[in-house]
Amino acid sequence: MVSRKGIIFQLRRITGTARILFKNRMAIVGVILLLGFVFMALAAPLLTSYNPYETVSGVEAQPDWVMNFPDGFYLSKNIVVVSDPLFNSPASIQAWTATASPSVLSTIQISYAKGTASTADSAGSLQITHTGNDSGVIQLSQQFQFPYHGPPKRFIASMSYLLSQTQPVHIRLFVVGANGEVFNLINANDTLAGLWRPSPSFSLDSNGVDIASALGSRTTGLTPPQLVFSDRGTYYYGVELTFYGSQQINIDNFQLNTYGTAWGLMGTDYAGSDVYTQVVYGARISLLVGLTAAAIGIGLGLIVGLLAGFLGKLVDEVLMRFTDMMLVIPSLPLLIVLVAVLGARIWNLIIIIGFLGWMGFARIVRSQVLTLRERPYIEAAKASGAGTGRIIYRHIFPNIVSLTYVNLALTVPAAILSESALAFLGLSDPTVNSWGHMFENVNISGSLSHLPPPWWWVLPPGFSIALVSLSFILIGYALDEIFNPKLRRRQ
Repeated sequence: MVSRKGIIFQLRRITGTARILFKNRMAIVGVILLLGFVFMALAAPLLTSYNPYETVSGVEAQPDWVMNFPDGFYLSKNIVVVSDPLFNSPASIQAWTATASPSVLSTIQISYAKGTASTADSAGSLQITHTGNDSGVIQLSQQFQFPYHGPPKRFIASMSYLLSQTQPVHIRLFVVGANGEVFNLINANDTLAGLWRPSPSFSLDSNGVDIASALGSRTTGLTPPQLVFSDRGTYYYGVELTFYGSQQINIDNFQLNTYGTAWGLMGTDYAGSDVYTQVVYGARISLLVGLTAAAIGIGLGLIVGLLAGFLGKLVDEVLMRFTDMMLVIPSLPLLIVLVAVLGARIWNLIIIIGFLGWMGFARIVRSQVLTLRERPYIEAAKASGAGTGRIIYRHIFPNIVSLTYVNLALTVPAAILSESALAFLGLSDPTVNSWGHMFENVNISGSLSHLPPPWWWVLPPGFSIALVSLSFILIGYALDEIFNPKLRRRQ
């Protein structure tokens, strides 16, 4: 059991070392960088409201701040046209403008239907009741501004409707362009009553074939976003209903979203996911891999080096020949083979990287132990009857603990780089998000062949790996200066 005086002594020793450490400028810079990344990893949910795999904008959208430069003149941001598409309050129907002839308006009632909804997330719907026996046409629309010089990368429209009777209704979902052009997204009759149509999860995606066919964009050589949003100005999104008799229709999930070509601080990747969010959450996995794998490697190297150096003879010969054998095996090919055999799971990667990173440290520890075991106080400990374990724990290890700190700090960057290399080769865990996994996505998407390549997607994880590696290297060199008398600076 450790005594109170022993605890106090160790605390004073730690605080003294910390005080000396923070007198070193390299250590201060390294600790600040490291604390920044640790805060990023722990506070990820506070730093971003998205998840790493959530589609937030158009694919390979550039950062927002690029719009301040000439190259960003034709970029566009996201637009959400409808503020309450699920009609969660009666006030939501006031956002829609009804247009019809006076005779038709006299036979139509527009109201809020609480409880009649297409999904459990919706509190109600917009209800239109036509009481006339003659035909009548009514339009519901919302005006919105598209202020950008370039089109969005993608747009998604949605609308669900419910007919109460089998009386036919002609439904035309449309967008009116800045120059008055009308683009029909849905243009068909329907008579099916008692069922929400289309499916509540149905959406009209500009990336799909339905929108391309409806707009005829294939014959123009333009994408649907380029065709619809060809100019900046005032647009309208709405639906036209043609009644052929008395009928009631409920409308829900009524929305139009545009996904721009500019997004956030760091843009998006090939799937439209936020790069900034991936960098923030990637700090968790990359630091976990670096610290855990380095701890495994340093622990193994410490055990092997201590035993080989202190016990000597046959133990030393066997352990060092095994160490030499491991040193001559190319590490990256061996990593690839082991990951391919054991599976690309994150803990498999950590264990493999750790088990292949102990050899150099083991030889360093052994060389130090060979000199320490000949010291007089070790001979005195043997003469007093101290066992091997006590001598190693009480006399040898405290004299090489500085090597442990220094090599731990210098081994973490190597572990992070090993995981990144494996990820770039497609051998990372697909269920986790790390900085190396971001490089893998860049590689498999073929985005590097684009002109220009998506630098906003490549540089952030690269700079993150470089900075976190720099932080550990600075701390490692600072510790080496503190513990190594030959490098210690005289104040």
